[in-house]
This record gives sequence, structure tokens and C-alpha cells, in this order.
Amino acid sequence: MGCTPIGMRIPESEQYRWGNKWEDYHQKDNGPFVSIQDKDEKALMPPNFITQASLAASRASAMDLFQSSVKTEQQDVDLDRSKRALGFTLGAQASVMPPSQIFFTQMNPVAMQTPVKDAYKPFFESPIFSHQTLAKPSDKARRVLDFSAGVGEQQLWEPSTTTAQETVNYLKEKKKEEEREAEKQLQARKDRMRADLQQKIHTREQKKVEVRSSVKTCEGFLEAEWLEIYNAFSEVMRVVDDARRKALEPLEKRKQKMKREAQDLEQKLQREIDRLKESMNELDNKPDLKVPGLGEPSDWKNVSVDTSLSFGTLRVTTSTMVKEIQQKLENLSSLEIKRIPTFEVDVKLDSATAHQCLVLSGDLKTVQDGGEKPKVPDAPESFDVFGSVLGLNSLTSGKSYWEVEVNNKTGWDLGVARRSANRKGVLDVNTENGYWVAVHYGGKKYAALTVPPVSLPLRVKPQKVGVFVDHDEGLVSFYDVKTQSHIYSFTECSFGGEIVPYFSPHLKENGRNADPLIISAVRKQ
Repeated sequence: MGCTPIGMRIPESEQYRWGNKWEDYHQKDNGPFVSIQDKDEKALMPPNFITQASLAASRASAMDLFQSSVKTEQQDVDLDRSKRALGFTLGAQASVMPPSQIFFTQMNPVAMQTPVKDAYKPFFESPIFSHQTLAKPSDKARRVLDFSAGVGEQQLWEPSTTTAQETVNYLKEKKKEEEREAEKQLQARKDRMRADLQQKIHTREQKKVEVRSSVKTCEGFLEAEWLEIYNAFSEVMRVVDDARRKALEPLEKRKQKMKREAQDLEQKLQREIDRLKESMNELDNKPDLKVPGLGEPSDWKNVSVDTSLSFGTLRVTTSTMVKEIQQKLENLSSLEIKRIPTFEVDVKLDSATAHQCLVLSGDLKTVQDGGEKPKVPDAPESFDVFGSVLGLNSLTSGKSYWEVEVNNKTGWDLGVARRSANRKGVLDVNTENGYWVAVHYGGKKYAALTVPPVSLPLRVKPQKVGVFVDHDEGLVSFYDVKTQSHIYSFTECSFGGEIVPYFSPHLKENGRNADPLIISAVRKQ
């Protein structure tokens, strides 16, 4: 036996042949018969067959209910797809007779009250079930009952809900696709974060390399400077040791000479003392003994050892030492010039403070004597007698450095001045009046305008002068940039507040000294 589509009949020859076998079965077993009343006739059938007929009828009824629910679901096809699928599944499950009801029908055949004729029809009119029919996606969902396993065994098939299953599968695939897309986005985000973190790690690794390289380079410079300074002061110490030795040498010589003189005198005196003692011993035996003659001098009262401390002055020794020390320390000037360019400031001239004869460039970087004085009133802040000008830069703290070209000049002033310093009338440009200035005059002479001025014996005429100011330390230093040598330094300066750069190109004289003072860019070394 097997499941067949409803409406198809088994040929009568096959029915009778099966019926004959049933009769043979009945006659063989001699089992009891049960009478079932039909509207047209009565048939004698085994009890278990009646149960199978009733079961077939109940299953046919379940199939009708299921098809009804499928039609209802098809009518609601325009509803939301996901809700329709869910509702259809619940409806299908509700329409199918549960296995418990089927088993109840088997155990209670009378309750079904199914006529024998109707019971025979769905049972015998079922041809062999085709699995290809179920596989077609266009078929309606159906309840399949399979009796091929035997009379006492039932197998319940799930309905082929093609449309609903496609919806469920679509939703599942859509959900999986959304999950995959979310996973892709999450992975992409992780990849971006990983790349960003990797880039940050790379940047920091590069910075570590840069730090190590810069530290190594700096250590090399520091070691070179350390060695240079150590050697310079070692030379200074050698000069000091030489000067100390020279200063102590006369003392040592006088000490040794004095010892020798005292020793010789003591020995001479001791010899005479011994001779006089011998004469005293002989005097008792020889009353007429004459006093023996003694060596010179006869009068020891005026005999003494030279113990004076007169060695003359130490001026020569100390002066020589100072000159040598200065020469040794000059070796550090090149080191200073390498350091100070890092404190460069962009110095510009303040036209409001310039004397009327001075000519300033448009960029306020050069100044020179322009000749005759124009017939206009002086500005309140300008110099009215001296041909000078101040810088715009206000120096109130820290370190500052700038360079000025003085090529072919026979005279100039360079330095710093208090912002509040006097600018009117004939001025005494010196430290007491708030000016810390080095001056070049007479073509060859140089001086520091202290009180009194200090002459500067420069061997080489500077072409470019560097000015370094340490406001906190009270220091103003001048350097020859080309020869990398030190010119002069004002120390322990009492600035008393704000100071500014100071310039004077001096007057032109018979066509000489016409070149300007030029504030130039500092070349880093």
C-alpha cells in the first residue's frame, strides 16, 4: 500500500485480487467478523481493517482541513511577508490533526461513524505516491500520509510549504546576509583600527629612532665641547701652575741660602769657642799664658744672617700669567660662537629714534649717514646731536644675539642702551648713563666705553660683529664672527629693566665711512 493522490482509482482487477487475498486471510485465521452498517449494504470485515478504514477517513478529513488552511493563507498573500510566513506556519500546525487524535481514532473506530463505502473509497483509490510531486515548487502545501510501512505503523510527513518555506529561507538568508555584512563592517572597522594603531606604533617607533639618533648626536657634540673646555682650562691651570712656581721660587732660594749662611756662621763660632775653652784649661798651669789669636772678625756683634723678605713685586709674574690665561681662554671663543646663534633675534631699526641725518632702508635693516641735516623739527624720541638710532626689539629677559656687517667702515658704535637713556644733546655714551657700547674710531682704534674707557688691542679688523646679550646674567659680549674670536664683554651690568639694540654709523668724512651698518642674518653653524 502507499499514498496516492485523491481521485485516482486502483483497477478493479487489482481490487478483487486484493479482496480475494483478504478472504483467504479471513478463512485461514477464522477470526471474528464485525458488522458495519452502510446505507446500501453490509460488509463483513476484520476489526483491524475497520480501524484502518476509519484511520484513512480521519486522515482524509485532516487533509481537507489543511487544504482549507492553505487556501486561507493564499488569500492573505498581500500581507507582510514575514508575518504571513509565521501565521501560515502556525495555521498549518493548527489545521493538521495531531498524532494523539489519530491514535484516538484508531482505538475508537465507532466514534468516527464512517460508512464502509466511504471508508473503502479513500483507501482503495490511492495509487502509489510520487515523491517528485512533492518536490515541485508550484504545488500547494499538502499533508502526506504514508502507509507503506505497514498496517500498524503511521508516518507523519510535514507539509510542503513551498511559499512559506521560501519566505522563511529568505528571512534566514537575509538575516545571515545582514550578519555577514555586519561582520564585514566590524572586520573592516577592526582593520582600520588595526591599521591606525599600526601607524601610530610606526610613528612612535620612528620617534624612538629619532630620539636615540638626536641623543647620540648631542652626546657627540657634548663630548667634543667637554674635551675642548677641559683642554682650555687644563692650559689655564698649567699657566697658573707655572706662575705659582715662578712666584714661589725666590722664596725657596732665599730659604736655602739663609740656611747655608747660618750653618757656616755657626761652624765658625763653634771653632772659636773650642779654642777659647782650651785656653781656659791651660791658664791654671801657665799663669803667663797669652790669649791665642782669633780669626776675623774680632767683634761678632755686627755679624748676622740676612733674613730680610724683600723680593720685589709679583706684578711681572701675575701680569704674564693673566695674559697667558686670556690667550688660553680665547680658545673657548669659537665654542661660544657656535652656541650663541641659537639665540638669534630679528632686530629692526626704530625710525622714530633715528637722527635726522641718518638714512634707513625700507626693511629697517640698514643705516648710514645721509649728509646734511634736514630743516625739520626733531622727533621727541630721536637723537638730536649724536648720529644714532635704537632698535625696535625690547630685551627684558633671556638671551639675544644679532650680527652687524661693518665692512669698509672707519667708525661705528654697536651695543645696547636702556630704553629710558637720554638721547638729547651732547651725550656721554658710557655704562653709567645706560649705554653698553663698543666703539671703532680713527680707522684703527677700538675701545669699550666703560668709565674710564678700555682700549681694545685688536690684531685683525672685524668685518662682521656679533652682539650677544644675556639679560638675566647682566652680560654684553662682542665677537669677531669671521675669525671666531672674542672682542670684549661687559659683565655684571645693571640694566635696570628694558634695554634695546644701539647703532651709530658715524659721519662720512671726505668720502670715507660712507658704507652702511647692515643687520644681517645669522648663519647657523
